[in-house]
Amino acid sequence: MEGWLSSGPVGLVSGAVAGLVFGVLFEDPLKAFVRRVGRAAVGLVRGRRDIPRPGREFRLGPLHVPCQIMEGDGERAIEPRHVRVLVNPVDVQLPLELVEWRSEVLAEQERRRRSGEVNHWNGPCYAVDDLIVSRTGPREEPEITLILKYSDYHTFLTTQRLDRRFRDGSTPRSRYLDGREPCDVPDFMRTTFGLNMAVVTADGWLVLSWRSNRLGSGQGLWNSSANEGLSRDKDGAGAGPPDLFAAARRGLSEELHLPPDSYDLRLLAFTVVTSLSQWGVCFLTRLHDMSREEFEAHVSRGVEDGWEHREFALVPFRPEPVLRHLLRRDLRDLWAPTAPVLYYLALVNAYGRRAVDAAAARVLRTPS
Repeated sequence: MEGWLSSGPVGLVSGAVAGLVFGVLFEDPLKAFVRRVGRAAVGLVRGRRDIPRPGREFRLGPLHVPCQIMEGDGERAIEPRHVRVLVNPVDVQLPLELVEWRSEVLAEQERRRRSGEVNHWNGPCYAVDDLIVSRTGPREEPEITLILKYSDYHTFLTTQRLDRRFRDGSTPRSRYLDGREPCDVPDFMRTTFGLNMAVVTADGWLVLSWRSNRLGSGQGLWNSSANEGLSRDKDGAGAGPPDLFAAARRGLSEELHLPPDSYDLRLLAFTVVTSLSQWGVCFLTRLHDMSREEFEAHVSRGVEDGWEHREFALVPFRPEPVLRHLLRRDLRDLWAPTAPVLYYLALVNAYGRRAVDAAAARVLRTPS
């Protein structure tokens, strides 16, 4: 019998549930129970709060990115004790046509490996089964349950061929994404979970990363300071499910060689890139002592996954300089969808929504 793995505090379901072993036979009843309790709690606290519908993608003046904030406003960080992760240890099941496409992906990656070309290892990862949000306590703090299933990187590459046509002329995008709320997209189309970190130096510079063309996704785009996918090998080892904060620290170590005692880490939001059905979280990382000059010297001496970055840019971490940089005409189409959301929320966490929106109004009156 397959069992469920859980982490985080008891929030939406009782502690007794976390200790039970559920077979695959009981997967749907448990999910229904978690959804029912979570959404009932939302109704008790604040009335009906539907998950945002398509069309709620992030906008900042002329900058529109297909990224939707599912939970989090930036001003109030999401506490680790209010995040719960459940893992149903079964693989997502692809429809037959996508199974055929996946076989092609495996063959292509093996051909590339044998010929010495850039190829992508089929690392085990997670698919998003559900995201459930409720509120707790007099301050109505968010309680979040993230439910994951098993997937792998080649399945992700397969399902990202969103505009390839099936035999009936439809595409994965038209068949599974268009017109659906993010939580209603099939789990086999949500086969990755990303961690995006905005790093700010001790003397107030925001680190931006221009990503490598060798990546499997988001090649050649300006993105978060560090970006990492949740890994079953690295983040799900042992008896429990992944810890999102620990996974973010791993990403900061691998991509920027930052030790965990050198920064503060704040979880700002859960997001989904609606055009790609890619789910993830946004973190703000504030370095304690490392200045801009020290950071540049630090990364010049080598990091584990340094090949993922083509170069870094550093911008003063104040509302107007960051917003003006985001809105530059020559960069407007070169942002990974989550990056503007992450950097906006990071500013809001540091300066407040009112001050950031006022700065945005000033910048938009005098566009660069």
